[in-house]
Order: sequence, then C-alpha cells, then structure tokens
Amino acid sequence: MFSVLIVDDESWVVESLKASVEWENYGFEIVGEAYSGLDAMEQIVGKRPDVVFTDIRMPGMTGLQLIKQGMESDNPPVFVVVSGHAEFAYAQRALNYGAAAYCLKPYDEREIIDVLLKLKKKLEMSRSMSDITLLQLIGEGTEASCALLKRACEQRGFRLDGPGGGAAAACIGGSGEWLAGERTLAIRIGKQRMLHLLPYDRLEHALSRLGGVLPEGMMGIGVSFRIGEYERIKEAVDCAVLRANQYFVTGTPGIYHEREGANAAVHELMKKISLSMAGKDLPALHAAFDEAVRLFGQGSLTIRQAFHFYNMTIAFLQRAEEDQREGLLLGYEQLMEAFPNVTEMIAYLRSLSMKSINEAMPAETVQTSNETMAAMLAYVKANYDKDISIQSLAQRYYIHPNYVSQLFKKEVGETFTAYMTRLRIARACELLATTNLMVTEIAERVGYGDYYYFTRIFKKATSHTPTQYRDRSAMSKL
Repeated sequence: MFSVLIVDDESWVVESLKASVEWENYGFEIVGEAYSGLDAMEQIVGKRPDVVFTDIRMPGMTGLQLIKQGMESDNPPVFVVVSGHAEFAYAQRALNYGAAAYCLKPYDEREIIDVLLKLKKKLEMSRSMSDITLLQLIGEGTEASCALLKRACEQRGFRLDGPGGGAAAACIGGSGEWLAGERTLAIRIGKQRMLHLLPYDRLEHALSRLGGVLPEGMMGIGVSFRIGEYERIKEAVDCAVLRANQYFVTGTPGIYHEREGANAAVHELMKKISLSMAGKDLPALHAAFDEAVRLFGQGSLTIRQAFHFYNMTIAFLQRAEEDQREGLLLGYEQLMEAFPNVTEMIAYLRSLSMKSINEAMPAETVQTSNETMAAMLAYVKANYDKDISIQSLAQRYYIHPNYVSQLFKKEVGETFTAYMTRLRIARACELLATTNLMVTEIAERVGYGDYYYFTRIFKKATSHTPTQYRDRSAMSKL
C-alpha cells in the first residue's frame, strides 16, 4: 500500500475526496488529513506519505508554497493538485514546481482512478529501484555502505534511534496486511517474499495482533533479534530470512523467532551415516535417518542445517572431487524447489542411500548415445528458466542420474549445475545490457525467484552486481 495525505482548508472537501473512490482497491491508504499548509508540512515530515493531494488556495501557506517546500524535504512525496476550473493557471504553476498531476473539483471518480493508476505505476518503479539499492547496501555490510544505508533507510522512514531499536521480519507468501497501521520499510526480496524493517516494539505489537495465526496464503514469518546499530542490519536480515524458511523444516506455516541451530548434531548424524554406508549396515543406516527425522521434527534445526545435511549426504554418496560433485545445491531456494519439506528431503536421501548399497545400477550398464545427450541439451537450453534437476532429467530420458552427471562432464566439460548457472547468468547479462527490465524481473525470467539469491550468484559469476554490470554495459556503448 502507498500512503496518502489529503490537504484542504475545508473539511467537506477532504471528506468528498476520501469518499470519491475505494482507495485500497488501487493500492493506496489514507494516513492523514490536514486543513492548512503548515499542518500538512508537519505531517509530511512526521508521517512521510508517498502521495499528497493538496488544494491550492489555503490560508497561511498556500498549496504552491507547500509543494515547493515539500519538494525540498529529505524524502519528498508525490504531489497531486486539486483545484477548480478557475484555478487552472495555478495548477500549471504547481506542475512546474514538481507536482505529478492535478484533479478538478468537483471530483470525478474516473479521473481520480486514472490518476491513482498512473501514480501507482510510477511509485512501484521508484520503490523497486530503491529496493535494489537497499539490498545492495545491506549485502555489502561495509562501514561505508552502512553510512549510506543509514541515510537511505531514514529517507524511507526507518530509524534506529528509538529506545527499543529495530528488527527485521521476512515473510514468505501472503501479503503485508498483517502490518497494517505499522509504518515499515518494506523491501521485495523475491517472488512472494518481503522483508520489513520496523521498530522492535511495533513488530512485537503487530505479532501480538496475529495471535499466532498467519494471514491466508502466508507460509512463514521470520523475526530477527533486536537491532541497535546499522552495522548489524545485514546479520539481522540474514537471520529473518533464515527463520522465515523454517516452515520447510517443521512442515507447518508459522512465526519463527531467532534460534541457534545445532550444527554439531548434523555432523554427528553424518558420521553415523558414513559408518553405516561403509559397513553396508542397513539397520544402522535406517536408524541414522530415523534420528534425522526426529531432530528436524523437533524444530531444533533450521533450513541451514537441512541444506548442509543434504549436500553432505550427496557429496558422501558420490565420493568425488568437489568440482565433480553433481546434485549439490547452491542455495536454500533450490532445496525448497526440489522438496516440499524436510521430511520428503530425508526420505529421498534415505532411498538414495539404500540404493547405493543394494539397488544402484552401474552407470556403464545404461544404454545411451550422443543423441540422448543432444536431446537433453536442447531441452535444458529451452527450459533453463524452469526447475530442472539431474533427477528430473533422468526420469525424462529414462536413464540413471549418475549417468546423466557423467554425460554432462564428458560432453560439456562441466557439471550440470555449472552448466545451468552459466546459461542463466549469460541470459541475465544479455537482458541487463539490452533491455530496461527491472533486475527483479530479469531474475525471475532466468529462473531465480529470490532476488537476494540471484544477486549473490550473479556477483560470484561476473564479479559485479547486476546494477554494476548494467552501468558498465551502458558506459561501453558511449
């Protein structure tokens, strides 16, 4: 929702504008009313509205003076002038001062709706670019970036100088309506994923209103520790995102607060699995996986431990050098795309481990050809933006997963995961250099639903953030 302040010296005009349309239906909420320019200026500083609808002729401070002074504030809102036909010349002056639009009295519903639709598109574009900047600053975590982050946050209305400090809350699925009435700094971090920064006491107040029941469609809310300084925002954001994914571990949507996972428990589990695999001890292997189900079911472990458990098991089963390991996952998002929850993940690993002892089919006995590899490559190139795995390819072409891995290494010269990443990043580079699409949209187009994750992979592959890459591409064309 974008916030709106309505300014007019006559209360009936304010009420008329409020009743002219269903503001919420178009993504706006009215957060204040002012009956003079001076009162409006105080609310602009205090409430930081996204949009201000203002009359022109008002005592004390006119609408024109309000627009001029408001445009000089740290975080200027978008101004919309409301005027009568006789004041059209004033409206033109207001547009010259920086007003985005004007509406004529008496109010016409269609005219107001048209203005709101245009404003929403403009504000969403501006907020998206601002979100990308904030995420980059949060991700860097340096002293210089923290200073810039402080300024950027305060321009968006989030400050850490309150008595209770702040907190981060990450949400997966649903909407941010559970925070209605709380002024938050909302950042989109992926498809159906939002990050909120807000005062700690306001977050606790919002959570208490929920009563432990999540809004419809929401899978998880992750809550960080209390933030007292900007240098810890990155840590807090990582914590909130990690906890929001906890529904994958528990199998139940919920609100999850900061809690340390037991890494030692995962390593102990891996010892038991490796010993039972080496000794081909099926009862011991079953017991180890039963223990994994129990530990994860208690909620004492997080998706971080689930991620490590998966990769460590796969790496052990394949007994290969790190650059030859296939089936390893690069991030939490891939893990949640591959399995609906941690119980299904453990069941898959259990089955894979059993097969490695009794049922595994040697790759060299599988009948295949280069034509099969060509078909797989064509399929991957046409569908790299979708969820494709070694397992899905094996099922599609009726061959063993290990043989798929060997084919990629032999015919392509790199692992399947590396090949997929290379295709996706190459396409992302092309879109960054040749289109004006937002980075978040490009991330989704090349198969990354989580913007935060996409930027990490992109920087690892190119040594630049997506925005830096686009800027360098633009400069090279000059």
